[in-house]
Amino acid sequence: MMEAIHSDYRYSVDSLQEEVNTLNSELDQLRAAPQPPTTTEAPLDTHMAPESTSAPAQEPAPSSAPAPAPVGAPSWVTVARKGKKKASATLKPAPAAKPSSLATPPGPKKGITMRERRLIIKRDSSHLTPTAMELRDAINKAIGSTYVQTISLTGGNITLTTMETVRATSLNGKASAFLYLIPGTTMVYLDTPTTQLLVHSLPTSHSLATIATELTTFNSGLALTQQPRWLTSDESRAGKSASSIVITITGPKAPLFVNMRLSAFSTTFRTECRLWFNVFTQCSNCHHFRHHSNKCASPLSCR
Repeated sequence: MMEAIHSDYRYSVDSLQEEVNTLNSELDQLRAAPQPPTTTEAPLDTHMAPESTSAPAQEPAPSSAPAPAPVGAPSWVTVARKGKKKASATLKPAPAAKPSSLATPPGPKKGITMRERRLIIKRDSSHLTPTAMELRDAINKAIGSTYVQTISLTGGNITLTTMETVRATSLNGKASAFLYLIPGTTMVYLDTPTTQLLVHSLPTSHSLATIATELTTFNSGLALTQQPRWLTSDESRAGKSASSIVITITGPKAPLFVNMRLSAFSTTFRTECRLWFNVFTQCSNCHHFRHHSNKCASPLSCR
């Protein structure tokens, strides 16, 4: 029994040994006479391949193993990392955008307004001998240049209008050179926006000049364009110790003094904006004429 098993085993080993020998002989023949590989050239591509931001296609690995890199020589991974770091370090900021050449061109330069060209001269009730044209020529001659274009005489007062390129402030600075030609001059001021205020309960024992000095001295920024005047007539003020005056103020702080108490004579006085009305003014409260709706004492009327 054991001999039969041993015989079969030996037979299988001998068969395998013969097959191994056959394969080794064939391998030796192939190594001895290798056939050159057949290469076929691909047709030349005439079309340019589009650029791609993706990674390049992987090339087939060479048949022979690459030679090991020498010690200390940078590999392609190290070079790629160094290049990326250098590129990020030398990154320059983007240049600022240049203004568009199609920007809207600036508008025409604004000229001098008529209000900026007017200078007003207040006079007393004395008679003025020269005519408007004679006075214009005399003023320009006294200044030594053509400053005044027209002169208007209204109510005894004089309004000087300068040339288109001359501001009234320039003419006002030369007022001392020609005011002797206008007798009875009491005040010279620019044609600036004004506000009229009523100041109540001022003592009638003081003159208007004293009241004007008190108001302008003890109220910072208050500029009077003309002498104050009493609101009522002399007959109405007879026997009264206090009454109201009308003042005309100008300047950038003029609106701040509306409904504000003004200081004078070591006390304060109530103010309000003066209301203008005449026989044609109709009240929106009672629909009657000759008074303002803010001062209406009548009951409300149906509309």
